[in-house]
Amino acid sequence: MNDARLDNDSPEQSHPMTWSFSWALLWESVRRRLLNRRFWRDTGLLMLANVIVMVLGLIRVPVVTRILSKDEVGMMGVVASILPFLQLLSLSGLDGATYHYVAKGYPAALQVNVSTRLRWSMLSTIGFLIGGVYWLLAGKLILAGLFTIAALTYPVTTGLTTVAGVLSAQERFVHLFWYRIGEALTRYVGFGLLLLLPVSSIRVLWFSLGDSVALAALQVGVAIWLINRLHQTKSSPMPPPEQREMIRYGKHLTALNSISTIQTKADGFLVGWFLPFGVMADYTIADLVYTQFKNLWAIYYAVRYPPLVRLPLARRRRRMILEMAVIWLAFILLGLAAGTGLWVLVPAILPSEYRSSLPFIGWLLAAFAVSIPGFFVETYFRTRQDERSQYALRGVAAICGVLFPLIFMLFWQGYGVVVGRFVAGSVLSIAGAYLFVQDVLRKPDTTLDAQADQGGA
Repeated sequence: MNDARLDNDSPEQSHPMTWSFSWALLWESVRRRLLNRRFWRDTGLLMLANVIVMVLGLIRVPVVTRILSKDEVGMMGVVASILPFLQLLSLSGLDGATYHYVAKGYPAALQVNVSTRLRWSMLSTIGFLIGGVYWLLAGKLILAGLFTIAALTYPVTTGLTTVAGVLSAQERFVHLFWYRIGEALTRYVGFGLLLLLPVSSIRVLWFSLGDSVALAALQVGVAIWLINRLHQTKSSPMPPPEQREMIRYGKHLTALNSISTIQTKADGFLVGWFLPFGVMADYTIADLVYTQFKNLWAIYYAVRYPPLVRLPLARRRRRMILEMAVIWLAFILLGLAAGTGLWVLVPAILPSEYRSSLPFIGWLLAAFAVSIPGFFVETYFRTRQDERSQYALRGVAAICGVLFPLIFMLFWQGYGVVVGRFVAGSVLSIAGAYLFVQDVLRKPDTTLDAQADQGGA
């Protein structure tokens, strides 16, 4: 696909490429971006989907906290805290590799992903079953049941998450809009089961089962539709060398994701497995807010990654620096507004016992804000498939992501865990800035970049 539709910055193309650039050209680039109707249409559509999902989430959370006890909410949080780690066993990084290759023009990468990840998902299923046995032996029968439900539905829920990335990589943002809405609505199916079976001491199990089955139906349906589209358009099979390279890259991203998971999810694991269920419930509420901000970042990533990966190196660097400044400021302001509003909203819509979740919310929002520069640098290295720099960046942050929450937990228990998360996010951005500068000094703009820039991206 010709990138000129999204990044038609002709003033940049008329000048030789050097690292020192004109502010006038940058302003012209910003002006053209503001006038780019396709960019705003796609971004607006995904933003609207995110707003609808947030509203549905805001409606769902107070209902859940009133239907289920705080300990039951905490038990669901325990399952969620182990999911990111067991997800790695199913080669979750292959989703990122599939997104990359579909964006580059290999739509058949979807079939390679589905066939590969379904096999690897068996490992995650076994992991959940082992967790169920552990909690069964510990006398937590309800929690053991939640782990069993997660095990049986994993291959057709989390194991098929690539469908959203494929819709994004193919820039089918209208379809992605409806997918996001459908995904949010599946989280309401559990309420229907509770209405049909109101008398039960295992209501949390029915609630979890209903949501999981509904999500599985959505994922399977979208996957079948996408594969049928491939057959209808008679897309060429992915060449075997490219398949092997994609799987290799997927394994690299899985290893990278394992480091990222340690950095960003170690705090949830510590809270869920070593602190009371009530504390886990507070953390779960805070993590729901944090997830909405991550979804906003995912919207930016979905819209911008395909055109960025096609830009010449020099223009890509300049563009990402400019966009980072704007996006970072926007998230800081949004975080301040959301944090202030939630201090009023949470006591109004949730039971009084959830007031203790407010400090968790504040610290997780701050942790997200300080991580934004690091996210941008990681995206930059991903566009270049620079595996060494990605490992270095996430490796440093992962060490801090485990070390600081663990140390601070000894002094401040649950609150100490999220303070450690904030420190880890700060380290991610500082390390990212250092690696980016080193990359620029080591690999300055080349003649090939200048020629490509003059010829158009």
